[in-house]
Amino acid sequence: MDILFWSGGKDSYLSYHFYKKINPRRCIGLLTTFNEGSDIIPHQELSIKTIKKQSRQLNLPLFTVPLPPKCPNEVYLEKVGNAIRSIPKRSARLIFGDRLAPEIINWREKNFAELGFDCFFPIQDKSVDELLAVLEDAPVKVRISAVREPFKSSIKVGQRYNGNFIKELPDEVDPMGEQGEFHTEIIFENKAG
Repeated sequence: MDILFWSGGKDSYLSYHFYKKINPRRCIGLLTTFNEGSDIIPHQELSIKTIKKQSRQLNLPLFTVPLPPKCPNEVYLEKVGNAIRSIPKRSARLIFGDRLAPEIINWREKNFAELGFDCFFPIQDKSVDELLAVLEDAPVKVRISAVREPFKSSIKVGQRYNGNFIKELPDEVDPMGEQGEFHTEIIFENKAG
């Protein structure tokens, strides 16, 4: 079983899509870290209840890792590493939704390699057009779940993320929110759960 780090947003979903496309027979489990005091996924501002619903809708096992607020890197790596090692039938491949963030990608590769895990980045360097086409054809809606303070005048929580949203973004905002300008939630259409 490969482990996809799942935030509940578009990048996680896109990573799942592209990974399954090139590895259709590999089993995937989802791993989500969350604030142990609030049951909220940091940055995404989604509840762990929402993440559990998504995992049911995808019919994938979910492994959760509670973390303290403002968790230091060494604590994060220890808790996540221990959680991954405890997963039955896991492989050493970890899947992430990073795209154009070389410093984060390098950090993950270095630190998780030291723990004995390989990292894979299915959407790395993919174009916005290619990613948007997948989202528009998928049985999902994408909505804005969180916005950083400097961008709240132009982006609103609850807005639909799509081609029109991207066209209306100010020039200083990355269309995928690569600098953390905004975060998203995937909402599955026509699915129970």
